[in-house]
Amino acid sequence: MYLLYIAIFSALGGMARYGTGLLIPNDAFPFATLCVNILGCFLLAVITQAFAEHTRFSQEVITAVGTGFVGSFTTFSSFSVENIHLLQVGHYGAAFTYMSVSFIGGLAAAAFGYYVAKKWGETRA
Repeated sequence: MYLLYIAIFSALGGMARYGTGLLIPNDAFPFATLCVNILGCFLLAVITQAFAEHTRFSQEVITAVGTGFVGSFTTFSSFSVENIHLLQVGHYGAAFTYMSVSFIGGLAAAAFGYYVAKKWGETRA
């Protein structure tokens, strides 16, 4: 059953990632990948913190959502390839900005996710 959960959530995360790519243009700067990766950092923090401590979902479902949905929604490989492309075409400032915003934004989003999860837990207690 655990593998089925992972498969279902992976399919949903992949579809959400594809849909985001259709909604957000990735022309000169990879905004879609940046958005999904930062949102994924937030979601994973909320899922691992709040759902694990304050819901009746099983650990298997929580892990499947985190690994399956968030894992297939976010993309380190696209982030890497897009940075290499920006560097190859000489857009060094855009590459540095993309890397910096991804790193700092990802950490900030994860911290905010933990904060939201903590507040959610306090209101449920």
